[in-house]
Amino acid sequence: MITIDWQQLERLLGEQGKVWLALSGGMDSMVLLHILTHQAPVAIRQRLTALHVHHGLSQHADHWLSHCQTTCKGYDVPFYFERIQIDQTGSIEEQARQKRYQVFANHLQAGDVLLQGHHANDQAETVLFRLERGCGWRGIQGIPACRRIGDANVFRPLLKTSRSMIEAYAKTHQLEWVEDESNLELQFRRNFLRHQVLAPWQANNADIAKQVAQSVERIQAESSVLERLLVETLAGFINRDGGLRLSLLPESERGFWLSAFLNQQGISVTQQQQRSLVDMFFSSQDKQPEYIRHHYRLVRFKAAMYILPKDQRAVEQALVAGTWIEREFDRVYCDQDVQLKPRPEGVQLCLPNGKHRPLKKFLQDQQVPSWWREQLPYVFAKGELVAIGGLWQHPDWSGQVIWQRNDRLPWPSDPSRT
Repeated sequence: MITIDWQQLERLLGEQGKVWLALSGGMDSMVLLHILTHQAPVAIRQRLTALHVHHGLSQHADHWLSHCQTTCKGYDVPFYFERIQIDQTGSIEEQARQKRYQVFANHLQAGDVLLQGHHANDQAETVLFRLERGCGWRGIQGIPACRRIGDANVFRPLLKTSRSMIEAYAKTHQLEWVEDESNLELQFRRNFLRHQVLAPWQANNADIAKQVAQSVERIQAESSVLERLLVETLAGFINRDGGLRLSLLPESERGFWLSAFLNQQGISVTQQQQRSLVDMFFSSQDKQPEYIRHHYRLVRFKAAMYILPKDQRAVEQALVAGTWIEREFDRVYCDQDVQLKPRPEGVQLCLPNGKHRPLKKFLQDQQVPSWWREQLPYVFAKGELVAIGGLWQHPDWSGQVIWQRNDRLPWPSDPSRT
């Protein structure tokens, strides 16, 4: 018999929240639908809605949609579906997963719960898949039973239930489900692990999937303690500007703490990327390493690593006297009509003592981080550079500039302070 922790579901569910079932039409989700419509408390049953994602990858996809729709109508369960488009480039599996979760996020509201039919065999496959790729202690935690998705929750109530138990339930209740033919294609690594590794293992030990799921549950519980201790220790390595103080990291633990620092900001790296980052950021101190990804950049400044947002190209803007202009990383005010322009080249700045200093040297003197030098508000009046934010103003220009940085782009202070 398959049991569901209804009390946990009720705890996750908001006062006005809906219970959404991710219904693919496969055996797992059809069994979960049957359990929900025949065993769930009335309060949960009344909030149930099914959601199907039509991927368009199989010639049978329309049949799967029709099957889900017909079954839900027979159970009197509200049914929604969405079609998505998958590019034929890159990882089709990863694209499908990302777009599927985007559909879920679009439907879920605060207090809702999304139910998914992942089971113990899925958990075992995930652990094997991640071990093969060389995961760390976070990866071996497998699939979480609960997690957040926006302001809603995802709950996987069958995660401790083996596929054989689900199949037995389906046959006992004479359920009908669809079979995704791609699940038999061994060129997909998960399918290979399922059919060529886990299946023979189960033939020798029928309970192996449940045993792996139990081990993962224990690892997850222990990891919550490790996570708390990690956060406390990591805080001692981070300066007040949010940078990771590289000089404090024990040599044998550099990769671990780099990954922990990035993970805290929602950035995951593979083991190979971790090694590359250690090599890059602990290289000769006269270099300025920069690791660029699509949505973020990693840089080193005075022995600390900083996470920066995607670079933004400075553009020319008119600033009307007596008004503020809001920019990506700052806001600027001037009491005169001026122009904000990109960083000029070959400029000599006139200093209060009457001497001149090249702009590049002046920015170095002011210890302006390299990533800020293109973003500074270079103020021009009548075609001449008259001010740079609050850092410099031409002695002969009488205007007033007020410059306020926001916290989106770090400006490290004295790196020696904690």
